[in-house]
Amino acid sequence: MNALDRRTLLKLAGAGAILSAGSSALIGCSSSGSGTGSVGNTGTDLVPWPTYLRASGPTPDLVADGEGAQDAYFAYPGELTPSVSETPGNGEVITAMIPTYSPPPKSVEDNRLWQAINEALGVDLRLNLVPIAEYQSKLATLMASNELPDIVLINGTVPRIREFISAKCADLSDFIGGDNVEEYPNLANIPTYSWQAVGRIGGRLYGIPITRGRMPVVLHVNRTLMDQAGAPEEWSQDQFFAAMQALTGSGTYGYGAVSSDLGFNYFSGSLGAPNNWKVEDGAFVSAYETDEYRAALEFAREVYAAGCYHPSSLTSELADIMNVYYSGDVASVLGSYYNYANGTYLDRVGDRFATDIALPFGDQRTSWLGGGLFGYTVFKNADADRIRLLLRVCNYLAAPYGTVEHELVNYGVEGEHFTRTADGLAMTELAGLENNNSVPISKYVCDSPDVIQVPGNEQATRRAFEYQSEVLPAGLTDPSVGLSSPTSDRELATLQGSMLDAVKAIVLGRADISTWDDALKKWRDGGGAAIADELSTEYEASVE
Repeated sequence: MNALDRRTLLKLAGAGAILSAGSSALIGCSSSGSGTGSVGNTGTDLVPWPTYLRASGPTPDLVADGEGAQDAYFAYPGELTPSVSETPGNGEVITAMIPTYSPPPKSVEDNRLWQAINEALGVDLRLNLVPIAEYQSKLATLMASNELPDIVLINGTVPRIREFISAKCADLSDFIGGDNVEEYPNLANIPTYSWQAVGRIGGRLYGIPITRGRMPVVLHVNRTLMDQAGAPEEWSQDQFFAAMQALTGSGTYGYGAVSSDLGFNYFSGSLGAPNNWKVEDGAFVSAYETDEYRAALEFAREVYAAGCYHPSSLTSELADIMNVYYSGDVASVLGSYYNYANGTYLDRVGDRFATDIALPFGDQRTSWLGGGLFGYTVFKNADADRIRLLLRVCNYLAAPYGTVEHELVNYGVEGEHFTRTADGLAMTELAGLENNNSVPISKYVCDSPDVIQVPGNEQATRRAFEYQSEVLPAGLTDPSVGLSSPTSDRELATLQGSMLDAVKAIVLGRADISTWDDALKKWRDGGGAAIADELSTEYEASVE
């Protein structure tokens, strides 16, 4: 399959994959609600999580083992099976508000893929596609109104979101709680950890996760340069630093990052700092308060002082610094694991150099795992028949890899959007013209678990799978994911912003490491201590 076909085949793997790895920081304790109030879970009867029932499908070439791991396939399945026996709808109009990360697709009147999905669903699905940069403000406006679409995607830090959901959205507990989800087998195929990351509201279930794997953001490395510098694949902290120094000079730099965090998570994860929080004897302790986090600050400061950061790291967003990486001007960049595991980054590097994913440095190989979801969808309050219709639609869109339904919603209509080849699917010109990136129905209304597959590249597929097997067991989870804290809802943006400013000032040498103590005190007094207490209470109520 040629490079253009591979890029098009992977059209659904873009910005959503980048965010998925960090979703624990976006979805978890940042949501509104009180551990002791109506949207918290203290003193409530907890509805059981939907029963997990793994879907049958094509036998993976490499079978995942462990929570958050993904199966791998060397080739696209030659034979597909159906996962839905009946058309979900009967001509109903369904509205949905979801984000888009690219220029909008053609309207449904001029979009054969969108039309085909509507035909298969038996509904008139009308999408309000909002640019991601505007999504939070649009969602806030929507929450203040009484004019809700049938389906809304929730993503990011949204003040008072749990109170809004409790008041205006459908309680799905009696439809999907426990074994009830078996009526919707593709929803039952969503891993339990993704439901847990959505969390409960007042002990009840309201959201359907846009599931993702749990792999962390990872360090993408120019293995050609790393080999020339003598950098081992399994490296200590000292060996990592030595490689960064050796690769810095003559216009090339060792380390690249985005300006928002300076790639700090690689240092804090490798040194074993908690993933936002840890639980000690039932009490929540912030990563900020740990020796490991302070050690990461000191080390990142040392790496920057040695001149190893590419200058663009102070101003770049991910797309910008990745372009610097593709050009060969920086030897390593922190980015999405999934854009390696689906071939996107390999495709963009081409044959300029060998791109690889580096292990965390140190003996423990710890890293900060993702929360297991991109976001979640909620339904407007409606009668039971309407809720069942919306669930049937989501069940169709969550059809797993290797099914007729998955192929349609992800790749389109055979003969119109793709043709079959010995290597898999070759996308047509129409596929790109109709949808610059994708009609995001299958990614942001509901979705199936991802798989690992680098089209036409068994070696890279194996590498991505083996890396997953090495990193996940030692990965650090965020225990706050899915829990509610009213103080976090009010103060999170301010608290995180001030702490990030303190981190950047120290790393960039603008402030001494001793200033971290003052930043910590302000964080505790400004709400950090209260958040920890609220999370501890909510955590105790949520443990089953």
